[in-house]
Amino acid sequence: MKIEVIPEEAIRSRVADLLTEQLKHNPKSVLGMTTGSSPLKYGIYREWIRREQAGELAFHEAKFVNPDELVGIPADHPESYRSYMREHLFSQLQTLRSEPHIPDGYATDLLAECRRFDQLLADLGYVDWQLMGLGLNGHIAFIEPSDHIPAKTYISQLFEENRPTQSLHFRSEDEVPKRSITIGLEAVMKAKSIVLVAAGENKADMVARAFSGPITTCVPASFLQLHANATIILDPAAARRISL
Repeated sequence: MKIEVIPEEAIRSRVADLLTEQLKHNPKSVLGMTTGSSPLKYGIYREWIRREQAGELAFHEAKFVNPDELVGIPADHPESYRSYMREHLFSQLQTLRSEPHIPDGYATDLLAECRRFDQLLADLGYVDWQLMGLGLNGHIAFIEPSDHIPAKTYISQLFEENRPTQSLHFRSEDEVPKRSITIGLEAVMKAKSIVLVAAGENKADMVARAFSGPITTCVPASFLQLHANATIILDPAAARRISL
């Protein structure tokens, strides 16, 4: 694991540079995506789109994978992660050729869907380059803090602060998903390269716990300390409680 501290406004370019290096090395890369606020707040996906339009990035041979999805809403629901990715990235990429792979949170048999997704990842040879954010409670993908974290894809109970309860797309709180389908630690550790972005004062405490504290299932991101090729990109505010 290596840590880079850069200005917030440089995050989008740095992540795009790393992605460009990955695709230059392997144009057929399996690219792991992330949802949440970071790709939008820091303009990460917008920079990829800009570079593609400028002819600096191309995704003709790449495959996209998302590690998680909310359970209980259809793929075309505006709050689904499939809808998020379509709106903010996939629909705007001109060189995207293959259908992105995202778990089906609306599957009739969720356990069978977990097994299907694990097999898909194995068939792909796992992810070559995985973008991640850091949850305020230390989650990565939707691997929430727990006494036990499964190795395989599983159904995760969402912490209350991570449920989209403020969305106008749900008529009542009962409609708001309480669970997600998410990869387990095996898929995280088998990703060949991970790029995690965390910025802002509100991430400082969790950054310190995750990347300079003990490795524990209570802070799932702490397992990235064991990853052979994880790059943690922080701004000064998020890095202020760690020693470099």
